[in-house]
Amino acid sequence: MLATKFSQTHQLSRHVATLLSVTRLLNSSHRLEQQLSLILAETGRSLDAEHTVLYLYNESRQELCSYYLWEGELRQVQQPLGSGIAEYVLKSGKVVNVADAYNDPRFTTGMALIENQPIRSFLIVPISNRAGKISGCLQVINKRMGGFDQKDTQCLMIMGDLIAVAIQGALNGESARECRRLEKEIKRAVDIQRQLLPERVPQLPGYEIFAFNQPSQYVGGDYYDFFPFPRTMAFVLADVSGKGVPAALLTANLHASLHAFANEIDSCKEVVRRINNHFYLYTASDMFATFFWGNLNHHTHRFKYVNAGHIPPMLVKKDGSIQKLKSGGLPIGIMDSFEYEESEIKLSKGDTLLIFSDGITELMNAAKEQFGKRQLLEIVTQNYHRSPRELGKILLNQVRHFVGSPVYPDDMTLLILKRNE
Repeated sequence: MLATKFSQTHQLSRHVATLLSVTRLLNSSHRLEQQLSLILAETGRSLDAEHTVLYLYNESRQELCSYYLWEGELRQVQQPLGSGIAEYVLKSGKVVNVADAYNDPRFTTGMALIENQPIRSFLIVPISNRAGKISGCLQVINKRMGGFDQKDTQCLMIMGDLIAVAIQGALNGESARECRRLEKEIKRAVDIQRQLLPERVPQLPGYEIFAFNQPSQYVGGDYYDFFPFPRTMAFVLADVSGKGVPAALLTANLHASLHAFANEIDSCKEVVRRINNHFYLYTASDMFATFFWGNLNHHTHRFKYVNAGHIPPMLVKKDGSIQKLKSGGLPIGIMDSFEYEESEIKLSKGDTLLIFSDGITELMNAAKEQFGKRQLLEIVTQNYHRSPRELGKILLNQVRHFVGSPVYPDDMTLLILKRNE
């Protein structure tokens, strides 16, 4: 009796010592593979087993991945789901303790061998994730002395919980590292895209210009730019389909193409034709962009433009009347070798030109109401006599008030140009 009590006390002390050791291990800086190796080794030592195997279930691939130690190294085996003991425990959620595997009719088939080593006895328990869903199981094989008992079962179940903690911690750590990496990449992408936009609005004799851009996400698909020439200044506002990184990549492509073509060509429609052909050839078939290209001669005040499917800009005359600049054609990237129409107007003193993306007019508030062209028109007609900066601030304040949130569902860009002299 005394010897039995001593043996039980010694076994319990060994289990407790193992659990304390594993708990300290989980708080260490070891990587997951190191943690699993040490946990499997400690588990086998504590339960006096020849082998310890961890099975993890990959639901998306319908695979079972087993981890075990062999000659001091952590080995990994992946196999499709079958009819073995691990699969039984995964499905049933039951603990299985077999003292004589060869004489147990339930497990004479589908028995997994460890490096072709015979299996005499084993104890296997399910492992649940934080949501309570069975995600794997933990098995000890071949007790050296006697069979696995209830205390071994309790210890192994605790070990399984600790392994689940280790895996979740590693996943959280990996997720946190991945998030930090993505944040750095996104920040870099934001910096790169910001470099595509003009650093400052150009100074144009007799004119004042206001420009604003804000992506709905970290990066976006709206793009504007200025191209100053000796007697003229060209400018563009484009809205690439979609949002986020894909749209931003196409925006970068558009930026590079424009800077390659714009300085070589005088004709507005030829610039747009070349850009359209390039976009059609080198972008996906479901990607396109609305595109407004204008060229202002600030000596003669003649303004030539092509509107390739963009929401029509507004020319507000000094008497308050409004002309919409519609002429052009299809958005770029839809049809190869499309012939665009070029139009020309003259800007008089006091005229104001507004070019904007549909992220302003199609903006929705919490009540699912659209900001709309009518509200934009009302703000413009009430304030067109103001400077472009004043008009821009009034308009954007109205937009923010309408949405009631600093987060916008679409990219927003606004250009306002006014002739003062």
